[in-house]
Amino acid sequence: LAAPEAPADARGLKCPGLSGEKLRDCLREYRKSEQGKEADEDVEEYRQKYEQPGELITLPSGIQYREITPGRGKACEPGAVCAISYQVFRLSSGAYFKYSSGGRPILLFAQGYGTEGQDDVGSVYKFILGDKNSLPRAATIALNGMREGGKRRVLIPPSVGWTDSNVGPQPKTFGAKRRLENHRDEALLFEVEMVVVKQFGSDADTALDEGVKFDTPYSLPAPPNPFQRRIG
Repeated sequence: LAAPEAPADARGLKCPGLSGEKLRDCLREYRKSEQGKEADEDVEEYRQKYEQPGELITLPSGIQYREITPGRGKACEPGAVCAISYQVFRLSSGAYFKYSSGGRPILLFAQGYGTEGQDDVGSVYKFILGDKNSLPRAATIALNGMREGGKRRVLIPPSVGWTDSNVGPQPKTFGAKRRLENHRDEALLFEVEMVVVKQFGSDADTALDEGVKFDTPYSLPAPPNPFQRRIG
């Protein structure tokens, strides 16, 4: 009589030549390894989608942004009236990474996405690029040249960010205002979708990045030292 045919998994590369308990144990380990790979792939997909989307761009001033979606319409340039939907994030406690390495974002406030129960889906914030305090200075620099239909996420260093309540855009709800007040001295992420651009030519006399220069790309601070208070 011919020997019984080995199970399919035993004939393949997974567990060649095994049967009985050895085959069972081998397949169990194989399934565990496959589940681990799937988990790793899920984590990487999350990081790419939410933490490290798009190409990282570092401007001569040292300001950084990620080009999530390149636009194809008119370009937002100095003097143009631009309309955007946006979200402002902070980085979660413990996410002390360089921007190029990620960091999990937590929403502070937004416009155009219906957050916090606001009836503002599709609404936009309008500004003239280059107007004082219409945007954080880092965003003014990073959005220059951005085209309609594009999406960018800008790293906003606190020294060129929401330095006071005159810098737009400002949150509209009480809770969002409190959150910005509590985190305005931190590096924030400004994610922008360029909706409409109306070009009128530039009246700007100076470069948008005048006076803004980081010798190396701005990076987030080191994590707090849990022993600092004891030592101090």
